Amino acid sequence: MSEISPPTNPLSQAPLHGRIVRGAAWVLAAGLSARLFGAINTIVVARLLVPDDIGLVAVAIITMQLLQGVSDIGVSQAVVKFRNAGRDDLNTLFTLSALRGLIIGAALAAAAPLMAAFYHDPRMAGVFLGVAAFPVIAGLINPKFFEFERDLKFSREFIATVLNKLVGVGVSITVAVIFRTYWAIILGLIAGGVAQLVLSYVMQPFAPRLSFKSFRKVFGFSSWLAGVSFVAALNNKLDTPIVARAVSTEGAGAYFMGFQLSELATGQIATPVTRAIYPGLAAMQDDAARMRRAFLRGVEALGVFAMPAAFGFAFVAEDMITVVLGEKWRAAVPVIQILAPVIGLQSLFTATQAYAVALGLTRLVFMRELAFFIVKLPVFIWAVLAYGFMGAVWAAAATGLFHVALNLALYARAGGGRFWAPLWSARRSIAAVGAMAGYFLFLRDMIAPPPEAGALVRLVADIAAGAAIYVSALAGLWRLEGAPDGVERRLFGLLVRRGADRAGD
Repeated sequence: MSEISPPTNPLSQAPLHGRIVRGAAWVLAAGLSARLFGAINTIVVARLLVPDDIGLVAVAIITMQLLQGVSDIGVSQAVVKFRNAGRDDLNTLFTLSALRGLIIGAALAAAAPLMAAFYHDPRMAGVFLGVAAFPVIAGLINPKFFEFERDLKFSREFIATVLNKLVGVGVSITVAVIFRTYWAIILGLIAGGVAQLVLSYVMQPFAPRLSFKSFRKVFGFSSWLAGVSFVAALNNKLDTPIVARAVSTEGAGAYFMGFQLSELATGQIATPVTRAIYPGLAAMQDDAARMRRAFLRGVEALGVFAMPAAFGFAFVAEDMITVVLGEKWRAAVPVIQILAPVIGLQSLFTATQAYAVALGLTRLVFMRELAFFIVKLPVFIWAVLAYGFMGAVWAAAATGLFHVALNLALYARAGGGRFWAPLWSARRSIAAVGAMAGYFLFLRDMIAPPPEAGALVRLVADIAAGAAIYVSALAGLWRLEGAPDGVERRLFGLLVRRGADRAGD
């Protein structure tokens, strides 16, 4: 039987900033790899199956994801938080996770005949029973595996992600090619889950037991995270169904696509940065001042990279939609133009929840999500009923700004810092985004290629001009401040080293 190794703090053995940067790079690589394999799987399977097959399975998978979202107990976050986690802690986390998986699986299985009757399709029963196996498998994953995340060893996560995706995609495509059945999607999902389960024990050996010895400790941390996941799932999942019911399914599709694309610009940057920051913050939980400085450095990095991507996407949305999705999706353009800047501003505070959780203040995170839900839901419903599709878009934008205020309040309450400190940390990137916005609002029509040049030409020209103006403004503001230590200095140093290396070659 494997024993728990004495807790160490490898974060103290190397500069934290460098480990966070490398960790973010590995998380980004894992995410891109997963999306690449997912895209290949979707394209191949979609060509071999009919839309009815995919729609059939989608109902069950979305139901499963909703149940997982409203019952998440934050196993990985708990492992990262409890830096001295012993066997009792890991056994308790395993037990709670296994029970959660069994309950979700049982709920899906129980719903199988009901869903078959509701959709008047007997195939739905088998689909729900098949999908029910996945949460049961996922609930048995080795909690000790998440120590890799705690120690910022995200390269191990990259390996596991690539391998389980290869297995899942391989099974899915093979079954689709041979049998041309929707079971290809279900069996691929299950195969990927089994691969992830096996890898979690092979890469980090541990033999968990059923135990509740650390229930009070774990529940005190995870219960609030479960509440956060429940309310956050409601906040994130209800918009589109409300639009579909109050406006139309076509409007819901445009709203959903616009919202997803608005988040895409920041998600690929903010998510890996935040995941890499959290273990570092947890490692400094006994040094509040150092932890606060690290969090503000993270805000600075998110401001430099994530925020301009979202704002820039808003300014090129019309041509981007035309080139990538086609004219039939033009209804999504105002969604992106209005929501992307708000999401860009929100990206500054992506790590705020990680900051509060690292401090053990999960109750405050729950209260933030609850306050957002209490305000957002009635405002959104009223706006949709009163003003239709655009009412939904503007309501989402207004409540998004309210969420920014809630995050600022959470930061001030959690770390004792000044309310406006995160905005001040991102001051140069905010000003540089303002310069870019000024170009698009006042100068673009005089300089950009004419409409007859084509959407692709205008898109390329706009991206190049926006990037050049943003980078120039950011560098100029940094110089005006006396070239202080920060993201810009590290980027400049990296460019200098790359130039020296190439000159040496």
